[in-house]
Amino acid sequence: MKQIKYFIPALIWMIFIFMESAMPGDASSSQSHAIVDFLYTLFSIPFQYQDMISFIVRKCAHMCEYMILILLLYYGFQKNKIQHLYLPFLISLIYACSDEFHQLFIAGRAGQIQDVMIDSIGILIGFLIIMIYQKKSVVKK
Repeated sequence: MKQIKYFIPALIWMIFIFMESAMPGDASSSQSHAIVDFLYTLFSIPFQYQDMISFIVRKCAHMCEYMILILLLYYGFQKNKIQHLYLPFLISLIYACSDEFHQLFIAGRAGQIQDVMIDSIGILIGFLIIMIYQKKSVVKK
């Protein structure tokens, strides 16, 4: 019997992504502005770059969220002896699309194809990490 407990980290992460997406636009922006303000203080970045840095921080967060998601899904499938790499990839991609669709219904948010593409970059980075991990595992055996 397959064990669902190994998918709990991925499910928790999916809930986290959903909750972040459910925040109104102002609340979401204030989170990224707090990080940007911290970076300004830490690196003494000129104030005129605030919008650009804020954009980069938000998009990096998108990539990281989905890179983590594919890694957690891979973990669940591996523990259940399911070796297909396309399953975590496909689930992550579908979740990225559904997340942007969900944002269409949140005040101050907009579902954007651009964000799905950025999420997909994170998914691809996670996919590459998995492939490298698998190749190293084969070499060790």
